[in-house]
Parts: sequence; C-alpha cells; structure tokens
Amino acid sequence: MRNIGIFANPNNPKALRAVQQIIEAAKIVSFSCAVDGSLQILPAFSAFPTFADMPPEAILALGGDGTILRAAALAVPLEVPVLGVDFGRVGFMSGICANQIPEALRRLKAGDYMEDKRMLLSCSINGGEPRDCINEALLYKRRFSGVANIRVNIGGLDAGSVFCDGIIISTPNGATGYSISAGGPVVAPGLDVSIITPICPHTLSFRPIVARAEETILLQMKSDGYLAVDGIYTQDINEQDTITVTRSQRFIKFIQFARRNVFELIHTKLT
Repeated sequence: MRNIGIFANPNNPKALRAVQQIIEAAKIVSFSCAVDGSLQILPAFSAFPTFADMPPEAILALGGDGTILRAAALAVPLEVPVLGVDFGRVGFMSGICANQIPEALRRLKAGDYMEDKRMLLSCSINGGEPRDCINEALLYKRRFSGVANIRVNIGGLDAGSVFCDGIIISTPNGATGYSISAGGPVVAPGLDVSIITPICPHTLSFRPIVARAEETILLQMKSDGYLAVDGIYTQDINEQDTITVTRSQRFIKFIQFARRNVFELIHTKLT
C-alpha cells in the first residue's frame, strides 16, 4: 500500500487537527496522501490531490458514524477499504481512536491488518437506477400525524401490511444503527441477511423479520412518503411507487486490527 485517502468532516475542528497529524505520520512511513474534495477547498489542504487525482488504496475516515458512512459510500465504487477513526459520539463503526493513528499507519504499511467484508443492499424505485445501501433503506411517512400503511412482500410471498411510522430494511452492518433502536435484532457476525423492522407499529401481528440476503423485498406505501438511503439520499414516494430492495453485487470493506466483538461493542457503545 502506497497511497491513502483522508476523509473528515470539515466542520469538526478536532478531526481537522488530526488530519494534520495523519499527514505528518504518513510521511514517516512513506505514504502519499490524497484528501476528499471537501477538505481540499480549505487552505491548509489545498496543495493535496483529491481522490480523483490520486486514487487511494484505503480511506481513513475521521469523525462519527455519519462521517464514516459517507466515506464508505465513496470507498464502495473505488473498491478500497475504510478505516474509521473515532471523533464522534458513538463511534460504533470506528476501528481505532485518534491516539492509535501512528501505529495504525505503520501496520497498514506493513500489511498487518484484516479486511472485514460486509454485504450491501441495492434499493430502486419502480425498477429505476439502483442505489447501494451500506446501513439501511428507510421508507417513512411524510406527515407528523397519522400512520403509514406499508405492504411488504418477501421473496414473492406476501408478508402482510403494517400500520406504522415507517419501515427499515437493514444490512447486518446497519443492524446496530436505526434498526436496533426501533426494536430490530442484533445480527451475529458472518451472517448475510436483510432485516425488516417496522417503526412504531400499531399492531402486534407484524414483528421484525430476518430474511435471506438474496430474497427480493418489495414495499408499497398507501400514501405519500419518503425513501431515505443511509440517511444521505432522500426521495419522495407516492402510493403508485414500488420500492425494491435486494442484495447488491458490491461490498464495503472495513480495516480491522483485531477481531470485532459486536456484542461487547453494543454494551460499551450503546449504553
């Protein structure tokens, strides 16, 4: 590995100071650095190439889970792994803390690390251009009052309708995010599945469902609403629309220096 990319929230002063530290530490182990375009517009980093100018072999994402998620969205088409550096509130997707940066760079240079390859979901509207989901696709009601009526089909089987505020279709990576907050299950490492979790259901007959990743999930809402992918991309939905969610052919890879214990992380990060 010779080139690394650096991604950070330009509005996070602590993360920006750490970017400078990474650049200095990278020189010591002979890494070349590229920065995301949102950093290059800042005077301190204007002399550095962007990812387009110098494609990185790995991306270091400095921030909270939202920042790491945005960096991962860039990493997927580049087919490079992401190393999350915790500068957020929860940091569930982080691999290291800020004080571990010099050692992490040394190990990256030596190839002394693991790549945790995780599945993605692909989401499309009415058969249109699909968009990859790293964490989840969320179908949600538009108005604060009232409830949504969402019909669910899994693998060609009618799973019924649910009156709720919305519904989450999550990857295993996203299972510990919005889905678990809505009452969804924890997914053990190594399982490739889709998790269907209703938000505030108004009936006890529809519970969270874990489906094979290869199953095609169809959603229809009998009202207007919103479809959000990873909390980044949002589109209006009406009752004529059909949302299709299935397994993506692409993956996201996260860099790890030790085996990740998702159960321990839940106790330490989410309590």
